[in-house]
This record gives sequence, C-alpha cells and structure tokens, in this order.
Amino acid sequence: MTSTIADPSRSEFLTVSEAAEDLRVTERFIRKLIATGDLSAVKVGSRLVRIRRASLEDILRPVRIVPQSPRRLS
Repeated sequence: MTSTIADPSRSEFLTVSEAAEDLRVTERFIRKLIATGDLSAVKVGSRLVRIRRASLEDILRPVRIVPQSPRRLS
C-alpha cells in the first residue's frame, strides 16, 4: 500500500464504507473491529466515524503457514 504523502489523492481518513471496500469485507465487520478495539477509529461530531488509513494498515499482518509433516501410509 502506498503512503498518503506519496499519493495526495488518497485521504488520510476513511469512512467505514471505504475501509470495508479497501479490505473487501463488510461494513459490519469493520464496525465489529472498532467495537472490540482491534481497529482504532475516531468520531467526528456525534455520528460520523473515521478511520486513519495507517490504523487500517496496522491490522493487516502476514498469514503464517505451518508446513504439514508428510503423511505416512500404513
């Protein structure tokens, strides 16, 4: 993912909808991450929720693939 400094057309803050679209998940899933504290977000006024692009990138982590041992045939 590119930095917001390198690409001025990308906003530093995302709506819940934009965050869901970026990760290809539902808005409900994004709201659940916010509610559980797994994703940082801020409220603007009484209803608007915004997510820093950096916070969204921070929750992404590589998948650890554990190699399976060869199966023995009996």
